[in-house]
Formats: sequence, structure tokens, C-alpha cells
Amino acid sequence: MTNKLDSTAPSTGDRTRARTYAREFWPGILGYLIILAAVITWGDLKGHSAWRFLWAILPVLPLLLVIRASVRHLGRSDDYQQLILLRGLGVGFVVAMATSITVAFLTLAGLQHPALPWVPFTAGMFSWAVTTAMLAAQAERA
Repeated sequence: MTNKLDSTAPSTGDRTRARTYAREFWPGILGYLIILAAVITWGDLKGHSAWRFLWAILPVLPLLLVIRASVRHLGRSDDYQQLILLRGLGVGFVVAMATSITVAFLTLAGLQHPALPWVPFTAGMFSWAVTTAMLAAQAERA
């Protein structure tokens, strides 16, 4: 009887929380992709119009839905899931900040590359995902 209590399979509540998170998360991502395609197609970001600044920040608006979904998911998660998520976020934040300061100094030294501003974001997101996956896998083995 205790073997059912010790199962590592997601519980009904875990699955319900995951579905709710997906239902709140994916519309923001879809909106982001649609608006990003519109910005790339019609935004004229390299032009001289002042409107290019509005076009440039438009893709950020649907990401507010992603932030909302993530915060709500964190609030619905149990204590251990929160611990794993927050540890992963912490590592991602530290990596993003270290990468950001490195990129800033390299830029001050004269390094110029169009992809350079995306390096801190990519490093932070990647380290967050990898750390969270490692912590979750470690928890399942324990």
C-alpha cells in the first residue's frame, strides 16, 4: 500500500496545475510570436521614424501574460516545487547578471555584434532551464 504513496508519477493535482499553467502560458507565447512576426515584417526597426520604438516594444506586451502565468503557477505549486523553481530562477538570474556585466564591459571595450545584447538573456534562460531540470531529476532519484 505504501508503494502508491511513494510513486514519482505526477499526482492528479500536479497534472491539473500543469494544464492550468499551459493554458495560461501558451497564449502569451503565441501572441509574442505573432506580434514578433508583424514587427519583423512591418516594423522598419532600422528606419528613422519615431514609431520604430513603439514597434520594438510591442512583442513585450504579450510576454506580460507569460509573466502572469509564471507567477500564478509558482503560487499554485507546492513548497517543494516552489523550492526547485526558485533555485533554478536564482541560478538563471546570477548567470544572466554575470553575463550582462561581461557583455557591458566588452561593449565598453569596443566589441560590437548584433547578437551581443541577446547573450545575457540566452545564458540566463538556458541556465535556469538546465538547473531546474537537474534539480527535478535529482528530486525524483531521492
